[in-house]
This record gives sequence, C-alpha cells and structure tokens, in this order.
Amino acid sequence: MISLVKKSIVCFCLVFQVAHAQDLLETYQQVLKSDPRLLIDSLAVEVGVAREKQSFGQLLPQVQFSSSATSTTRRAEGQPIDHYSGQRYILSVRQPLLDIAKYNAWQHSKSVQKQFQYQYEDTQSVVMLDTVERYFALLKARDDLDLIKEEKVAVLEKKDQISALYEKRLVKVTELYEIVAHLDMLESEQVEGQRLLALAKADLSELTGEPVQHLSPLMERSIIENEVGDINTHVEQLAARNASLNALDKSIDAARKNLNQQKAGHYPVVDLQLSKQQTNIGFENSLSAITDTEVASVSLSMPIFSGGTASAKIYEATQQLKIATAGYDQEYRRLEKELKDEYFNVRSINRRVAATEKSVESAEKSYRSIEKSFGFGIATTSDVLDAQQLYLQAKQYFQQAEYDYVVSQARFSYKAGLLTYDSLSDINARLKESGLAIKP
Repeated sequence: MISLVKKSIVCFCLVFQVAHAQDLLETYQQVLKSDPRLLIDSLAVEVGVAREKQSFGQLLPQVQFSSSATSTTRRAEGQPIDHYSGQRYILSVRQPLLDIAKYNAWQHSKSVQKQFQYQYEDTQSVVMLDTVERYFALLKARDDLDLIKEEKVAVLEKKDQISALYEKRLVKVTELYEIVAHLDMLESEQVEGQRLLALAKADLSELTGEPVQHLSPLMERSIIENEVGDINTHVEQLAARNASLNALDKSIDAARKNLNQQKAGHYPVVDLQLSKQQTNIGFENSLSAITDTEVASVSLSMPIFSGGTASAKIYEATQQLKIATAGYDQEYRRLEKELKDEYFNVRSINRRVAATEKSVESAEKSYRSIEKSFGFGIATTSDVLDAQQLYLQAKQYFQQAEYDYVVSQARFSYKAGLLTYDSLSDINARLKESGLAIKP
C-alpha cells in the first residue's frame, strides 16, 4: 500500500513541471514593457516639460522678421500712368521687462511638471504593487488547486481500501457511499479551483501582455521578523516619501502660482521693443528713396477695467487652491490610516504564519493517528475524512498566511513610499529557482 506521503509526491511530480522559472523581477520587466499606465504617465511628464518650456519662452526675447513686396500702378488726372515696385523689410525684437503674469505662468508650469513627475513615480509603485498582488494571487490559486488534487489522490486511495473491505463485508455500505460523495465534492471543488486559477492567470497576463507558463514559488518559512520598523517614524516621513502626496503637494503649489498669475492681471506690463526697417515705399505706397529706420521704445500697459473678468479669475483660482489643499488633507488622512492598518496587519499576519505552521504539524499528527486507528478498526471513514480535510485545510491556511504576509508587506511599503525595485528584489530573493507550471 502506497502511503499518503508517497502518493502525494507522485501527484506533485505529475503537476509540477521543472522548467525555466519566471520570477517576480522577470514578470515586472514584462509589465514595464506593456503596461499602458506607465506609458500614459511618462508621456504626461513629457507634456509637462513641453509646457514649462513654452511658458519660459514667453519671458525671453521675441524676434520677428517680416517683409513685403509691392507692385503699384498710379494714375493721376493729367499725368501719365506711373508703374513701380517697392520692398519693405522689418526686424523687430520685443523683450518683456515687467510681466508678472507671464512669470507666474512659468512658475505654475514648473509646478505642474513636477506634479506629473510625482504622479509617474506613484504609478510605478502602483504597478509594482499590482504585479506583486497578481503574482502571488496566481501562486495561491495554483497551491489551492494542488491541495484539492492532493486530497483527491488520498481519498481515491482510501476509496480503494474501503471497496476492498466492503467486498469482505468488513465495513458498511454507508461508508462506501460517504467516501464516493466526498470524491464528488472534491471533483466540484477541483472544477472551481481550475476556474479561479484561469482567472488569476488571466489577471497576471493582463499586466505582462504575455502568457504565463512557469512561476517561481515562495520558499517555505521565508518570513523575517520586524521588517516594517517603527510606525511613528513612517508616519512622520509619510508626507516626504509618498509620491501621491508629493504630487498633491505640487498641485497645491501649482494652484497657488495660478492664483498669483490671475492677480497679476491687475498689474502693469512693461516691454522693451527694438525695430529696424528698410523700405522704398512712402506714404500711401508712393515711391520714395530707400530709407533705414531704427526705433527703440519702452511701452507701459496698465489695465483699468475688464468688466470684472480679472476679479472672477482671481476668485476661481482662490477656490481651486482651497480644493487642492482640501484634497491633500483628505488623501493624507486616508494614507495615514491605511499605513497604520497595514502596519498592524503585517505584524498580525507574521504571528498568524507561526500559528498556522504549528496547526499544520498538529493536524498532520492527528490525521496520521486517526488513519492508524482506522487500520485497527477503531476509527470510521468519516473520522479519517474529517481529519484529512482538517490537515489539508491547515496547510491551506498556512500557505495563505505566507502569501498574505508578503502582499501585506508590499502594501505597507507602498503606503509608506518605500516600494521600489529593491523591494521587489528582496521579495524575489524569497522565491525558489525551480519553475512551477501554471496549468489547470
């Protein structure tokens, strides 16, 4: 009789195919190439850079050259028809000397550009977290299905034993019916497990843009104590580290610069203008000698009344600043609470891993003991099935706790603004090198 352990090993050999392992870092590299969120935000950064250059360009000298050529036919009473051509060339340079609105528009565009940059950094962290969550969700779905298959193999072995005993009239037919019913239930659970595995596989493939074949599984007991540090320190540094908060902070700065820009609508504008003109066209397109004209001028423009437009723009900008400030405060409170929640969640799951690991050992001992009792005719089939189910359930809880710990730690790092490529490398170091075939 093949023992449950040996049978499980045979089952694992069938479903676990050794192949090149696609680890977490390789998966993330695929995501970097295909995720449209990163492309969109990276292009937004480029748009911000272009807008900043446009605004700054308004503060620099504006040089313009224009020319015209004319062909004139003059008819005067009592005079012969006169036909002649003329040319005019004008080179002008205009330099703002005092234009507070344009200066604040430049400062506003700089803040917006930095806001786009922080949004891109936040999106990178979101994509990293999404990759971790979907990667381990797929591993969990694979493990859950394997546990169902493991239980199914053991129950099939037990069914053969019960059938042999029934033929010898050593057990009741109800025990045979019971184990057949249990097999039918496991068949249903396997179908559901295959569905969940297919969904998890599709979720990860959505990120990578490529089919998922083999993943590197998590090493056993890869949990490290006290990896999250002191919560008070993280809360104090939350505003400086979290990219989404930094983006909102820049949105406040941009709104403040926009308010200054609108207020400048009440201020005077002073420009310096230099121009040089050469032409042989005189008054009313009359032919004249070639003349060169050079002009240097300083112009002052002072707004007096614009129908209330400037005041309305100031009021709107003021409200936009209040909205940006309130939005930052709202996001900070949410992130602070979620950061604390994830901190205590990580610590709780850490303890749960240790507890479920002990429960696996206890459930296995109980199962082995009841299985021996069944061989002596002391325990019933129902006792064995219950003990076996409890044992495999304990294994499932243990695996779930390990996955929950890794994902919760990644979520905590994201909230704290610490989720980086190095963070993924640390998680990747906990994975085995061998590949796990992802097939239902």
